[in-house]
Parts: sequence; structure tokens; C-alpha cells
Amino acid sequence: MLVGGFYLPLLLFLGGQDPLQPGVSVLRLDYLLEFLADPWNLRVLGFSLEQAFWSAVLSILLGLPGAWLLTRYDFPGRAALQRFAYLPFLLPSILVVLAMVLFFGNQGWVNQALMSLFGLKEPPVQFLYSLNGILLGHVFYNFPLAMRLIGDQWERISAKYSLAARMLGHSPLYNFLLVTLPLILPSILGAFTLIFLLCLNSFAIILVLGGGVRHTTIEVLIYQLARIDLDFSGAAVLSLLQSGLAIFTLLLLLKQHRKQRPIRQQSLPRLWLPDQLRLRRPEAWLGLAWLVAALTFGVGPLLAIVFDSLRQADAFTWDAYQVLFAERENNRFFSALWNSFRIGLTSALLASLLGAGLLIWLERVPLRLRAGLEGLILLPMAFSTVVFGVAWFHLNQSWLAGSVSLFWIAAALHAILGCPYWLRLVLPTWRAIPAQWHTESKILCIPRLRFWRIVLWPWLRPTLLLAFGFAFALSLGELNSILMIADETVRTLPLEIYSALSGYRFHQASAVGVILLAMSVGLFLLVERTALLRE
Repeated sequence: MLVGGFYLPLLLFLGGQDPLQPGVSVLRLDYLLEFLADPWNLRVLGFSLEQAFWSAVLSILLGLPGAWLLTRYDFPGRAALQRFAYLPFLLPSILVVLAMVLFFGNQGWVNQALMSLFGLKEPPVQFLYSLNGILLGHVFYNFPLAMRLIGDQWERISAKYSLAARMLGHSPLYNFLLVTLPLILPSILGAFTLIFLLCLNSFAIILVLGGGVRHTTIEVLIYQLARIDLDFSGAAVLSLLQSGLAIFTLLLLLKQHRKQRPIRQQSLPRLWLPDQLRLRRPEAWLGLAWLVAALTFGVGPLLAIVFDSLRQADAFTWDAYQVLFAERENNRFFSALWNSFRIGLTSALLASLLGAGLLIWLERVPLRLRAGLEGLILLPMAFSTVVFGVAWFHLNQSWLAGSVSLFWIAAALHAILGCPYWLRLVLPTWRAIPAQWHTESKILCIPRLRFWRIVLWPWLRPTLLLAFGFAFALSLGELNSILMIADETVRTLPLEIYSALSGYRFHQASAVGVILLAMSVGLFLLVERTALLRE
């Protein structure tokens, strides 16, 4: 199903015929050459790479001090800060757009605070709908991921390196530049490559915060050509280029991952940050300053969504929620809520079943073929969901229109997108099963079904629950692919937020956003907590 559901629509799209022009191939060499000869198209390609590069650089620069803080100190809320790393995967991108508008927009919290503080009549911060706004949204989204990836490697550095540098009289700066930095450089490059790939495939943030054609990227142009202009040839050319860039970046990421050699885990003990603050350690105060700034930047925009949903005309009210839950004609909220829940649940179940089948199949494949097949199965993680959605839109228009419910198409889409993440979470736990368990079960003549029930299931259950919740949360927040295929019969909560934002109904968008945020984060925390308790 994964191979057929992911690769087949892409191949049918790139090698098939235009549904609006029977007999004409979608992907044509002359169109490709003509497209590449257009300076504007080349500028779109260049801007796509530029914004992804600077987004990754800035995310690393902001995440690096956080990685140092997590490695060096222990403090209240440290575990919650580490969970921030899941932000790019759990927080719907359309919510990031809404958060940026409410916090940094012309009437946002930052401008209101500055205007009140300095008595200004015009908002001083007006960079949101530009490259700066795109970078801001991407850094907000990805710096926790950089912090976690670099911090995990940093924590594994043996304490003997720092102790040796101190005994030789080297300064902390010397120790960092010549000892620590070379050891964490592979993780920095790996985090940079991953964030570059995520930003290259970014869609909703650029679609709304780009501010017009000047900041169009490949993702946005593919959507415009396929969904609005119905220019499948142009969309196919761009999809081919985007897929090539994604595969190339993924290969770089895998190469960096192989370079990350294991490091001894006898690291320096973490210091208690409150004690270091009382001792007036300068580095502790710098760490606290970063923590305050990062929490303001990371939590402030999310709080802005909550407060905006409760505020109208400088007064707190539940009106936005009452409008959502009111029984009236043309109220699409209940339909969107139900669709999001049932699509998410169905796709998580399908992803789990599909992942379990692939997991068992992979273990039976000869070892020499396993790495290549595993790469093919995990490749959808690197591909653009817009390209994937366009391929399914083309498949629906050409082959499935009217014969398959859009609900099942959406559920299958999300299951195929979520399955690689499910596998990535479960594979390490599966491969950590002690080999002697299988041997001992055969010696004791334990039936296979009983062995699964009393041995393997308790071992795998926490990870399976976590992977299921992760797939569910991914589906709840998915906008890119669903935007390509959905119509009025399959509305979801992310689509409702996008529609409200497009109509400048910010209070309604905030109310829906709070509900979606509570569902996504609450579901993941519940599953994670349940898994840890059972573990």
C-alpha cells in the first residue's frame, strides 16, 4: 500500500496524460526546457533555496545556546523544553502563521506593546509579510528541533575532554572551539540539513506570510499551477525539480547521520541552575537570559492565539466559541471537527497496520537488501506533501473521480504520510528485542501467539502507543495535501483556520486554532504519558 499509494500516484502524474488535454503527456521535455529558460522561474527556484538556507542557519544559531543550556544545567521545566523538539511535527503550520500574525502583525502584541511604551501612532514592526516574516515563522517552528538534535549529541561527550582542557589551563572558549565543536559538528550539520529540507518543503507559512508573488517558492507555485490554473505540465516540471532537490538533501542528511559516531556517555554532571544564579555565575545568567527570550519567542505567539480567541473589543468574552458551537445553518465547524477526528483516527489505524506489516516484512528480507528497502519506505518523509497532494489530485481527476469517497482518499493520504514516521519510531524498539528471548521461547515450546502476547506486546506497547498518537497528531494538523484534494464535503480544522485567515476572521481562526492545538498537543501528551506509565 505504501509503495502503491506513494510512488504510483507520483509516477502516474509525471508519466501520465493531462486530464484536460487527452493524449498530451503531462511531463514534456520542451516544456521543461522552456520553463528553465524563464528568468522568473529560476528566481523562484533561487528564492526557495535562499529562504531554506537562511531559515536553517538562524534556527541553528538560536538552537545552539539552548543545546548548551540543556547539556550544562538542570532546571524546572527542562523536560518540557526538550519536548519542544516535537513542535515541527505536531504543531500545524497554519497555526504558526496565525501565531505570527497575532504576535508580530500590525495589530499584534509586539506592536501594541511598543506603541504603548513609546507613544507611537504607527506600528514600528512591519516586516511580517516579507522574507523576514518567512524566516521568523520558520525559526519559530524549527529552532527547538535544532536544540534537541545538537543537545542529544552534546550530552554524550565524555567528561574527560573538559577535565583535560581544564588541567592544561585552557579557557572555556578554547575548550568549546577546539574540543567540543568538532565533536558536535556532525549533529550541527545534520540538524542544518534536516531543517533545510523542512523549510524547502514549507508551504502554508510561505503562502500566507510571503506577501505576494515576490516571495513565491516552488511549493507555492506548484499549488497555484495545479489547483488554481490547472496547468499540470508546469506543476509536473516543478514537482520533478522539487523531488530531485528533496532526494539530494535526504542523501546529504543520511551521509551526515553515518558520520555521527557514538560518543561515551560519561558526560559532566549537570548543575542546578537556581544554585548557579544565586552564586552569580555569569554563564548561568546568560543561560537564563536565553531561556526567557526563547520562551517569550516560543510560547508568546501561542498564548496570543488563546487570548485572541477570548478577546473582542478589549473585553474578554466567549463569543468566538459560542459562534463555533451555535446551532445554525452553514456552520461548518462541527463537520470540520468530525472530519478531522475520523480522518485522523482512520489514518493512524491504517498507518499502524501498514507499518506493522512492513516491519515484519523488512525483518524477513535479506540483510544486504534491507537498507535500500528501508530507505525507499522512509523516503516519503523527505518529499513535499504538496507534490504528493498534487499527484493524488491528478489521480483523483483522471481515475478516481466519483468512484471513491474523498474521506477514504484523505485517510489514505494521511496514512501513507504518517507510516514512515510510525516506522521510524518503532524500528529502534523492535530491533532492541533481545535475541535470546526468541531462543528461550523455542526451548520452552511457547506458542508463537502466546510469545507475542506475554513477551513482545508488553515490550512494544509503549512505543506503539506513542507512534499511534504521533500519526494521529500529524493527520490532525496536515493542511498541504488535504488542500489539494478537499472540497466542501471534506472540511478539516486546518482548512477552517486557513479559510478564516483568508477572510480576516482572526477571532474565529483563533478559536478553531485553540481547539486544534489542544487536540494535537493533548493527544500526544496523553499517549506519551500512558506509554511511560505502562513502561
